[in-house]
Amino acid sequence: MSDAVNAGYTRVDQYPYLRTDRFTASFQNGVEDSRAFSAWVDRMQSLDQSARRMEIASLPASIIAVLSPVNGRKALFDKVTTCGSLMKNADLSNAGSRDWLRQNAAARDEYIPLRRIPVISQITDIFVSRGVAQWHAEARARFSARPPAARQAVRYAPAGKPEPGPVHRIVGHAKRDALGIPVYPDDDRRLLFRTYAPLWEVPAQGDFDRIGTPEWTADGRIHVDTGVPQTYTRLSFTRFDKTVLTQLNYVIWFPSRPKNGVLDIYGGAIDGLNYRVTLDRAGKPILYETMHNCGCYYKAYPTSRLRALEAAAYAEPPLIFNAREIDGSKEWMVVAMAPRTHDVTHLYPLPRGGQSEAVAYHLEDYDQLNRLPQTNGNRKSMFNRYGIVPGSERLERFILWPTGVLSPGAMRQWGKHAVAFVGRRHFDDPFYLDNMFRPNRIP
Repeated sequence: MSDAVNAGYTRVDQYPYLRTDRFTASFQNGVEDSRAFSAWVDRMQSLDQSARRMEIASLPASIIAVLSPVNGRKALFDKVTTCGSLMKNADLSNAGSRDWLRQNAAARDEYIPLRRIPVISQITDIFVSRGVAQWHAEARARFSARPPAARQAVRYAPAGKPEPGPVHRIVGHAKRDALGIPVYPDDDRRLLFRTYAPLWEVPAQGDFDRIGTPEWTADGRIHVDTGVPQTYTRLSFTRFDKTVLTQLNYVIWFPSRPKNGVLDIYGGAIDGLNYRVTLDRAGKPILYETMHNCGCYYKAYPTSRLRALEAAAYAEPPLIFNAREIDGSKEWMVVAMAPRTHDVTHLYPLPRGGQSEAVAYHLEDYDQLNRLPQTNGNRKSMFNRYGIVPGSERLERFILWPTGVLSPGAMRQWGKHAVAFVGRRHFDDPFYLDNMFRPNRIP
């Protein structure tokens, strides 16, 4: 049953019906009034229910027959939900329990302290810092905010007709809960993702450069079917300049990053990319980001309305480029990658229009990856109990283990991404924007 555990959220000790993530946990010191506290607890309970829905969907039919022999998975989920609500009302009826929860609701750190042995980790940090500096220099030399000149590449565009809509009103007029978090109805959420969905562009030197759909094979391996291109969407939030901002995540998967030889420590099965768009309170993009699904190769592309700090508050400085703000109703943002490595080399706007030569991809909810169908009729998450895609491990894990990152180079679940090997930095750090940028006030 351990394979059914959803590692994307952290269980809250002593409260089995609550789970948290870094963003939700960040409110623990700001929920003194009863409305904010209730909204905070409800959010943690919602995260737990989301995780349990996946976990119950992933349980073998034989176990469901024992736990819920009459009405199956739905009845089991309903029973767990009802039980959680009863326990919540009982547990949090006194001030002591509420205070304890405020002090102890924390997300799991993606760095393993025991691996950071003082002398070894210090030596490793020196070599890693040099490698990071070299990669930054090479990436700066390769990157451009303009279209690549004369190259043959496959483009992937969202299926269906464009749906330009009032996205500025959707974000600007969105209801916010007691924590200040926007609440989007399903139709509004769908329109947001459609509006800012990217054009993916990658030269296809082989099947390993084609976007596809992860699936379980009969022999228990994760395989990416390139005959069915998909982009997986995930809504997230961050905190910046004393407000909560909306983030749109677009995640793709490739069959592999092919090895250049037996000693290639970066190549291996399964590869992928996360492209994220952060919107201001008016629904306009202020920041684009890319990261490989292992947490490596993080890049930030602020628009002119953000000003990068001269010294970010991180031991390993982030790689920052400039980008242009796009009008999602009139333009695409093209995320152009190199073949084989899938390194993002260009990020540029393109007027919306006919993309008849583009391969169509469909937008799917990221949670689908937590319940992929198996050939035996059951469902199983793409990620194991550690949040790692099994079979995607890289040889670099034997070199970079002193950084404290679990299995460096392996593909992992959203919320499990450490994006620095020197010091600490998480992709879902709720305060990373304040640590990297300041608003650039433009009249």
